[in-house]
Amino acid sequence: MNVNAREQYFLILADIATVAAIGVHDSGYAFATADGEYIPGSLRDHWLASTGDAGLKKRVMAMASAGAASLQGMGEQELVAAAGRYGVTLSAAMAQRIAEYFDAKRNAVLTYNR
Repeated sequence: MNVNAREQYFLILADIATVAAIGVHDSGYAFATADGEYIPGSLRDHWLASTGDAGLKKRVMAMASAGAASLQGMGEQELVAAAGRYGVTLSAAMAQRIAEYFDAKRNAVLTYNR
């Protein structure tokens, strides 16, 4: 999968938020530990592919969507802590890039709206 930086940021946040939501709605689900490198979006995609309950998918994805929006407002250290809490691999450098991207995006909107 070939994704740009912006898409990668969204996929990482989607994974963190999805794992958190799965913990609430499908606590018996266990994520397989991969031998290879973490691929952004893979945790979310794997769970969606392995879950047949449409109602459960709907509940988890609604909560994950809200969670991802909340993660967009977090700083570097908060993102690293959230990722670690839910077992998603996230380096401090990547967390910094994600936080800076969403901060710049918010500032651009605020500047535009003035």
